[in-house]
Amino acid sequence: MQMLRPHSLIVGIVASLVLAAWGSAAAQMKPASAEIVRANGRIEVLPKGQTTWTAGAVGTRLVEGDQIRAMAASAADLTLPDGSTILIAENTRFAVSKLDYDTARGDRDATFHVVAGKVRAQVTQAAVSLVRARQSNFNISTPNGVAAVRGTILITAYNPATQETLTYVFPSPGQPASSARVTFVNRNGQAVTITAGNFVRQVGSQPPGAPTPVTSLPGAVQAALQTAQNQATQGATDLITIGVVLPTAEQTQNLVGPVIGTPGPSNPIQAVSNPLPGGNTGGCNGCGQDVKNNPKPPLPPPCDRQSESTVCEPPGVGSAKGRPPVCASPPCD
Repeated sequence: MQMLRPHSLIVGIVASLVLAAWGSAAAQMKPASAEIVRANGRIEVLPKGQTTWTAGAVGTRLVEGDQIRAMAASAADLTLPDGSTILIAENTRFAVSKLDYDTARGDRDATFHVVAGKVRAQVTQAAVSLVRARQSNFNISTPNGVAAVRGTILITAYNPATQETLTYVFPSPGQPASSARVTFVNRNGQAVTITAGNFVRQVGSQPPGAPTPVTSLPGAVQAALQTAQNQATQGATDLITIGVVLPTAEQTQNLVGPVIGTPGPSNPIQAVSNPLPGGNTGGCNGCGQDVKNNPKPPLPPPCDRQSESTVCEPPGVGSAKGRPPVCASPPCD
């Protein structure tokens, strides 16, 4: 009979305990819901499997498979069981892909999808057990890719007309800027880590651009980022079409897992530094360009609504002569 060496025996015991602990945590996860705690204007929900949008109001709960949309001059705030909040900006369609929560341990497994528009998520720090396991457990995807969040403020905007995703990262109140980070992974598995005060632009199937300081944007653009203002996707077909492609939570996790890491040996982040050529980004002039090529991007021109082919404002930002920002989470100064 072959004798086990003490070292091998210890490694085997530790591995078994880790797997058992993870299995126990997963077993305690239960389906949860996101609650609308503030609703301004025309807010509608589309329950899973249904084909008719219905009015959403304060107290409405969204579960796995449900969708919510905020039409023009409208906005909504969602609160999650772990204390995280999500602002749904105007002209935005948003889906709950998965939302599980363990009330005893504070563990979560949350995946969402932006069909069109802009959301601002203030994500609480993940439970210690998940952080140690390097499990990405809060993801917001777009048709272009996935933003994996550790616990910070994330703004994600997607414009179907330009196939452009913009991902902005800010520290939460009281959070050290050094710990605020988000990893964006495109559909080809190319990833870039975004730290506090930076944003990344990604278009279609192209690699994500290099992180760019938010301070490189015009003051008016910066001021509007964290508000509910978003005229760029007004009238977008994806806001009204019933049937749109929604990735499953499993598909999203399979995309970020090899990059962020899953329980077991960790995987290094694949840093990408390949800014796209200068020119009109499709969202705003200069928003996604390399700062060296365009250190002071010009302010987007006012929109001429008679011409839908002219892109004149970034996701989440109205024209210079547009109406004041819609604020769903005062104060929004």
